[in-house]
Amino acid sequence: MSFLKYKLFYLIFSLGGMVFLYSYTYGQYGGFARSISFDGGIRLTVQLPAGMTREDVEKAVDKSGLEKAELRQTDARENKYDIEFGPSVRDKYQVIVDKANSEERVKFEEERRKTVRNDNEPKQVFKERTVAGEIEELLLPALGVSSDKVVSREVISASVGADLFKQSTKAIIIALLLITAYVSFRFEFSFALGATIALVHDIILTLGYIGFRQIEPSVPVVAAVLTLIGYSINDTIIIFDRIRSNIQDRSELVTNSLIDSSIRSTLSRTIITATTTLLSIIAILISGAESLIDFAEILFFGIIIGTYSSICVASPIMQIYEKVRFNRHSG
Repeated sequence: MSFLKYKLFYLIFSLGGMVFLYSYTYGQYGGFARSISFDGGIRLTVQLPAGMTREDVEKAVDKSGLEKAELRQTDARENKYDIEFGPSVRDKYQVIVDKANSEERVKFEEERRKTVRNDNEPKQVFKERTVAGEIEELLLPALGVSSDKVVSREVISASVGADLFKQSTKAIIIALLLITAYVSFRFEFSFALGATIALVHDIILTLGYIGFRQIEPSVPVVAAVLTLIGYSINDTIIIFDRIRSNIQDRSELVTNSLIDSSIRSTLSRTIITATTTLLSIIAILISGAESLIDFAEILFFGIIIGTYSSICVASPIMQIYEKVRFNRHSG
């Protein structure tokens, strides 16, 4: 079987996949899903009664008059849910809270001046309202739980979300640069070029899949993308190492047959590695751990794409550059 024989088909297939995923994402949904981790918002972690289901929580949110929330069960045994509201809810209630605090503080100061207080009496302290507190006042009665069932409260500002997005993007770019530098040092530039383009190919397709599935950006999602980068480059390096060891004369052109034989000799290892990793990911998906579902789903897709790109993208790109280099030197 010749892998390099169909390199034009691989290019068309990859470009077609990218066009489809991104066209669907923007045509059907208007863009990528949003999340409070990157855009800011409010997250309440609440322990609910044992018999309460996701549908019951959704009805309670509607009953409270709040906008639609994102729900995520974080602990099935104790029936804990993350209930998340986006930046529009946060901003709406921030205005209400700021106005109420301003008015109530004026009243508090006036009453304190009028009140004669003994030295033994504790000093009165103004208690400010909070956005999370306002949300709880509306939501908890609808859920039928008291405030002691709120495990944690988190209000994320837009600046924090923007900073997290910048740091995540920086981490991915740094990973790409370090891998390119490593492959250039260990092999040659043509190999580094093929490996880097294959990694960019994997990231673009994986991000397209994230948009296609409307998976919310989060720290586990970024971790999945970074894990995919490491996994994909490992497969590519194994194939490139075999190609390098099979090259007899570096002054000659790297042929299709040489690359094909190198891929075939490492194919069984590549398939076994991918299969065992996918089985582990399937176990996570079956376990139903909702906090890991997005991480596992992205890895499942990414490993398939990464294995494909190591064979069908990295090596053809390397050979194309080698042909250009060979023709330039021979001419």
